[in-house]
Amino acid sequence: MARIWNTSTNPTQQPRENLRWNDHEMDIALLHALSEEAARGNRSDGRWTTEAYANVVESLRSLTGPHITKDNVKNRMKSLKDRWKNAFDMFNGLSGFAWNPITRKFDAKEQVWEELIKANSNAAKFKDAQTL
Repeated sequence: MARIWNTSTNPTQQPRENLRWNDHEMDIALLHALSEEAARGNRSDGRWTTEAYANVVESLRSLTGPHITKDNVKNRMKSLKDRWKNAFDMFNGLSGFAWNPITRKFDAKEQVWEELIKANSNAAKFKDAQTL
């Protein structure tokens, strides 16, 4: 689940709460809520409607508590999009790799991984990491 902690840069101000999104279950809930909103037609011209964000936040609050905000959702969506783009850029057009939906990892023979990592050291982070 999410971790919440208070921070303040100014001792005279009220501490504000920060949310650390650190749970695969939260990501799945976010993606599920977004797909429901898309099915309802709450996405047009490539943008989510205000109603979509409100519904997603409400859905996630039922899972995580009242601390989640629209900004938390938007920031997590940006993070997930960046992760997807990195994976797409790394594996697009490569042969020898397959997606395994059970392990949520890219599968390849060890030699194929070694060659890719030799060509691009950033690929090492994908070898053992689970992805959505």
